[in-house]
Amino acid sequence: MGRGEEDGETGSRDAKRRRKNEGEGAKKSTGGTEGDSRTTAKEKAVVGDTFQASLEHEASEAHSRTEEEDQRLVASIISHVRTTMKEILKLKQDRPEQWTSEVEERRTQVLMLMLSLRRLSRVQKVRVRDARERTAEARQGVDGVTLQLQNLLYEVAHLKKEVRRCLDFQSADQEIDLVPVEQFYVEAPEDISRPTETVENLHEQRLARLQWELVQRRDQTQLFDKLTKEKEAVAEAISEQERKLASLAPRINTILEATRPLQVALDLPIDAKREQQRIVQLLPSPLYTLWVQVSAYGEAFDSSIKVEVFGDMEAARKLITKEEEPRADIYSESDNEQDQQEENLSRKKRSHKAQKMDADDLDDGVRQTLGLHPLNVKVTVNTKEGNSVVVSFHYMQVLRIITAKCTVFLQENLKAALTDVISGDTLLSCLFPEDDGHNSPNPANFFQLSHIHINLSDHLATTGRPYKWAQHLAGLSFSSYQQPSITEDSQEVPAVSPSAPDSSPGDGEVVAWQESAEQVPIIIQAIRRRLQARLALHTQLLNLETANSTNCIAIPGELLRHHFPGKVCSELRSWRPITWADYEASPATQHFREAQLVTSQHLFFLAVLERKQVVLEAQVAVAPDHPSTVPVVALALRWEGLHHADDIPQLRARGKMCWILEAAGYSNAG
Repeated sequence: MGRGEEDGETGSRDAKRRRKNEGEGAKKSTGGTEGDSRTTAKEKAVVGDTFQASLEHEASEAHSRTEEEDQRLVASIISHVRTTMKEILKLKQDRPEQWTSEVEERRTQVLMLMLSLRRLSRVQKVRVRDARERTAEARQGVDGVTLQLQNLLYEVAHLKKEVRRCLDFQSADQEIDLVPVEQFYVEAPEDISRPTETVENLHEQRLARLQWELVQRRDQTQLFDKLTKEKEAVAEAISEQERKLASLAPRINTILEATRPLQVALDLPIDAKREQQRIVQLLPSPLYTLWVQVSAYGEAFDSSIKVEVFGDMEAARKLITKEEEPRADIYSESDNEQDQQEENLSRKKRSHKAQKMDADDLDDGVRQTLGLHPLNVKVTVNTKEGNSVVVSFHYMQVLRIITAKCTVFLQENLKAALTDVISGDTLLSCLFPEDDGHNSPNPANFFQLSHIHINLSDHLATTGRPYKWAQHLAGLSFSSYQQPSITEDSQEVPAVSPSAPDSSPGDGEVVAWQESAEQVPIIIQAIRRRLQARLALHTQLLNLETANSTNCIAIPGELLRHHFPGKVCSELRSWRPITWADYEASPATQHFREAQLVTSQHLFFLAVLERKQVVLEAQVAVAPDHPSTVPVVALALRWEGLHHADDIPQLRARGKMCWILEAAGYSNAG
């Protein structure tokens, strides 16, 4: 048979097969649908029953055996698998007869054993699932019990809270401060108090007292409303008056402006006085006392005295505001103890820091301690000749003392002398005995200045001199210091007792208005006498410094006749000032210094007189309170050596002494 025939037969067979398949498909599409669906349902039912039976069988196995038994089965199966695998390996290595069939048989055994392992694994999963279900059921039971317990505990806590709230309940009426029961029955009317019903019944008594309180509060509310209306009416009236007064201010200013020419013509400084009155209100108490006393004395007895206040008003206002701020409350005992402990712990640190304090901090401390009040009082004392002394009084706020700075204004310009005895810095020195103004009269200042290691005398140019008479002029006295009295004859300030009337203590000082008023005329007269004495002394010193000989000295004729011989043979060669060091270096002045008749506050001069080969040196010490204290003269003779008064008694003869004194212009008349 050829290839063409074979292809024809093949094609015919394919065609027949295709037609057969189409016919079967048609049958399936028409009549065979119901039979196929019934077959599928049965198959599904069988599969479902088998799966359910398998699950039930596995569950029964899980319940019939324990986990330990399954573990032993697994161990035996694994051991059997290992043995079988070793046999397979050995058969493959040795290859005996029919080894392939034996290998296939053992492979089948291994697969069956693996199926057993999987079955045991499913059984274990079933056992685990059952354990989880039991655990979940037990947990749900525990959670339910726990939730019930929490609910019960919450209910118990809520009930306790309600009970506590009921026990702690405070009615609003308990916060009301009611009148006492006795007062209630006395003041309340009987229709409210009802004594027969409320005395024994406390509840009814409480209600009656509350009703009486309500009645009283209503009455007080009505009274409050009435008073409020009256207050508003008064406030409105005050506002109306203020508006009227405010409208008067421009008119008054206009009138004052129009009257200024009249004030100038009549010498009525009304504006200046009004401005001074505003500034005076800002003065500290000592300066205010000084201003009041000196102004009163000037208006009453001496119109040539002028008192003015100068300074920074804004700074003074800020200072007053700062002083009036409320201070902090007193610390409690615990705070004090804590502060004490902190102080003890930091004491050592502060001691080291104090040693390392830099210059800036020290300067700040010095400036603060020596600080002056922003305002000062200037007192101008005029003389008949037209000269005047202006004294500026300052108040040191920390040291609490009064200082004075002096300036001299002369009507005519005097010729300059080698020694300026009219200098304002020294004019008021020793105005009264032992009062040079170098040391503070307040004993507390010694400790304050020692703490910051400064000396007040080194800063007098800035602060002024704290004269004792300045403290008395301001009404200041100090409890631990007794000042020698000043009288017009003895020129000593009367002592001020700490318990003097019209005084108010403050930090150790006492302000005494009466004592201040008593000292004003004495001090004013002393200043005038000092200026006149210094002017006379300046004239005498200038006369001696410009003299070339004894004949050039201007001496009155009466003085010549009474105190000088008819013929003066000695010549004044020189008159010049010397220093305290030069005066100390001279042996002729030793006995004066040892007797403390001469101090460094004196003015020192050297006069040289010649007569042929004899030279007489006179060292003159003029006291600051000249001419109250007679000058002291120490003589030294240069003739065949240097001789002093101790060596030659004749040098102490009155004739020689008087010659020197009268030549210097110091007469017995003073």
